[in-house]
Amino acid sequence: MSSIHSRETTTFQLQGKFVGFIYKSNGQSKSLILAVGERELRIKIDKSLRDTNALNLLPGDWISITGEQEFKKERFTKLKLKAYEIERLSCDLKCNPEQETNTMGKTKEKACAKKGKILLCNKSDCAKRGGKELHRVLEKTISNLGLEKQVTIEKTSCQKRCGKAPNMILMPGKSKHSKPNPKNIADLLEEHYLTSGKK
Repeated sequence: MSSIHSRETTTFQLQGKFVGFIYKSNGQSKSLILAVGERELRIKIDKSLRDTNALNLLPGDWISITGEQEFKKERFTKLKLKAYEIERLSCDLKCNPEQETNTMGKTKEKACAKKGKILLCNKSDCAKRGGKELHRVLEKTISNLGLEKQVTIEKTSCQKRCGKAPNMILMPGKSKHSKPNPKNIADLLEEHYLTSGKK
């Protein structure tokens, strides 16, 4: 019987902290090291992804990897991992602690925070017409969503929408919001700064 039949290939998805690349003698990246919990996994990079400049990864970045794992049935410990898709998630490890301990196989979709800031108009019109209250609601909501390290509030000069005060802009993306309902702030911030693994 051919040895091909003793091998099995399945897909995997992992999230962890990028440690670094392993390069060939010609300087081209061959593999990467991913820290998942206490373990460090060596994952081969598909040829289509070997332009490390395009990947734009730095040690410590939180990334998601989708690929294939191949192992011999009689020796499961002989496991080969190959990445076909690498996505930079740009968040702290604490953002997704449950997935940190995940091993091979499909992972559940978890939220991962994007870094950004909220530009809150601080001119007198906005401040008098709900700006101060909006600032308090934003601070409380950011805390409730666990975004203190990812999202900051920055007071700005006039945003040229005085008739619709109070005003704010969610960054990145320059999403402008006027007269936001305090009851909707949590949904608004969650939609803008929290994303699932999918795009």
